[in-house]
Parts: sequence; structure tokens; C-alpha cells
Amino acid sequence: MLFLPEHRTLQRPTPHQLRQIETRHSHRLVVGDRAYSVSVTLRQLVFERDYDLPRAIVWDALVEPVLVGGWLGEARIDAVPGGEYHLDWVGSTDFPATDGRISALSEPERLTVVTNVHGELQFALDELDGGPRGSSTRLRLTVTLELADAFEARVRANWISSLEQLAALLRGHPVEWHGGALTGSRSRADTRPKSPGRRGTDLA
Repeated sequence: MLFLPEHRTLQRPTPHQLRQIETRHSHRLVVGDRAYSVSVTLRQLVFERDYDLPRAIVWDALVEPVLVGGWLGEARIDAVPGGEYHLDWVGSTDFPATDGRISALSEPERLTVVTNVHGELQFALDELDGGPRGSSTRLRLTVTLELADAFEARVRANWISSLEQLAALLRGHPVEWHGGALTGSRSRADTRPKSPGRRGTDLA
């Protein structure tokens, strides 16, 4: 299955377009020897999750390759503006390897990665009071990408599951990847919370 864009216009949304950007155009979906026209929309998907650890610790889990490998996928990261942010999604057959570049970085507050296949990933970390170490962190993930309606639910579920896996990593339980599958953790298809302490929201 291959998407071939007929034309492509990717623009940064304005602030009041937080939930979904109605910029529709057509892609050609090629299956075997047949081609179909698919309508896609430039969207912003927004997720929030609170973690009861200081912001510096959560930040490290976004930029340190070994830690990123414990919740998202195998990574090559050069944590500087313009640096590489490469991901192999070893826990999912849905995602091809992703090449990305860090377009903005302000430690430990903001990280923006522009990717070749999954749009723009913007991580914002806000410090909160409380937590066993005196402070906690609210992570806000904004994913801006071109997406057909039929795939939106799957993309949302995958990101919610990934943020749950990040919570497990921060509790000392990284995902164990074996043969491209999850073991000793949860599958991406199961996005329901597993503990009463979860404080997460899909905002978009």
C-alpha cells in the first residue's frame, strides 16, 4: 500500500485552529494495480499526560536514545537544534522507520521534531507542584500531520499507548521489544488505563 500525493500544502496552524485543521485535498491510494482517491486533512491531534516526576527527568526520556528506546522505539538522536531524530517503531508494524530533524529545542521545556512521515511532533513540558520529589510534570504533545479520516482513531490510539508506555518507563518498567512485538508490557491496541493513578487526556 502506497500513498502518492497529488499536491501537498503543509502550513503551521494558527492558535485558534487547535483541534482540527480543515485543509482537505486528495491523495492517490495505490493497492496492487488499482488507484483510489483518498481525502486527507491537515490536523492537530493534542494529548496531555501528567507525570509525578520533575521536568528534567521527563525531558531526558524525550532526548536520550536509550530512554526513548524504553517507551517509543529504537532511536538515534542528536539533541541540538537541527539534529537528527530517527525512530524505528519496533513495537508496531503500522509505522515505517521515521527520519526527523529537531526544529526547536529549549531544555527542559520544548522539543519540536519535523518528520518525513508522521508530521510535526511538538512536546511541551510544564512544571507542576507536588509529587514525591517536590515537583511533577505536565506533558502536552501536539501532532500536526496530514491524515485521512479512516486512520485518525488508530493514530490517536497509538500515541495514547505510547504515552502510557512512557509512564511505565518513568516508573522503572521500560518496554521490552522482542521480534517487533511488545512483551512484559501492553500492546498498542490496548489503550485503556491500567492503574488508578493515571492522569491523561486526549484533548483533540
